[in-house]
Amino acid sequence: MRHIFKHTFVRFAIVGGIGFLVDLSSMLLLAIWLPPAVARGIAFWIAASSNWWWNRSITFSDVNTDNTNKKAAVLQLTQFLGGSVVAFVPNWGCYLILMSQPPALHNPTFSLLWPYLAMIPGILVGLFLNYAFSRFWVFSPAKH
Repeated sequence: MRHIFKHTFVRFAIVGGIGFLVDLSSMLLLAIWLPPAVARGIAFWIAASSNWWWNRSITFSDVNTDNTNKKAAVLQLTQFLGGSVVAFVPNWGCYLILMSQPPALHNPTFSLLWPYLAMIPGILVGLFLNYAFSRFWVFSPAKH
């Protein structure tokens, strides 16, 4: 089991799972006051910021040996959010396409859950794009 956690992608995916929970709970709270598409956009930024911190602290902690350098942290956050914006395009696109289609099941409960279930495909696409950006650009050992 310990061998599995040595792989950065596994740790990145676990952090992504935490980010999904942050994203989902943020969207649930924001959707009380805002339309689902707006709540989705804001929730994404909250989750992306959370993921940067967790990835810096856990996933790529071996690269971040100097956690006291605030300037480096701000640059990393900026790069991480920039990569997240690029990965957000297909994420948001999947969400909008799915939201434009009525759910196939005409079940009231499923219809209520549809705005949240529609998040999942885009998040999976974003996982792979964000990992590539994080591993080879944001937290690249070559930069340190």
